[in-house]
Amino acid sequence: MAYFLVMGGLALSVFFTFGWLLLRTGQWLARGLPGGGGASRRARRPARRTPAKKPARAPAAKSRPRAATKRAEPREPWRLTRWLARRRFALPMSLLAVLLYGLTRLAEYGMGFRPHEVPGAYHSLVGTLGWIAAVLLAVALVNLLAAWRCRGR
Repeated sequence: MAYFLVMGGLALSVFFTFGWLLLRTGQWLARGLPGGGGASRRARRPARRTPAKKPARAPAAKSRPRAATKRAEPREPWRLTRWLARRRFALPMSLLAVLLYGLTRLAEYGMGFRPHEVPGAYHSLVGTLGWIAAVLLAVALVNLLAAWRCRGR
């Protein structure tokens, strides 16, 4: 029974993932079509701020060291950082993978007390699911850092 619950949960998560990917791909493709909402989305985005040019100063008569150093203005985030900040898939996917890994690990622990032998492929499935969850958590962390870097821009 536990095997069917775990495999059913795994199949449900796989179908959910593929459905979500198809939905996002369809939205991305529809945005490029005429009347697809791409222009309205671009219109909502605020214009980029360009740093103001500083007026040229006349050279000082004496060169003396400054008492306080001026703070440098923060640079614009890289394009990859901005791209990562707009993606919102990593955290929900990683939480789903961690939940699935926890359930499969719990079922594996419970199957150890049965008189029947646990299938060997199940152990490798649990290990693979753990690695996928760890990678997705790392991607979610990078995504959150990119969103923090791009906040207010």
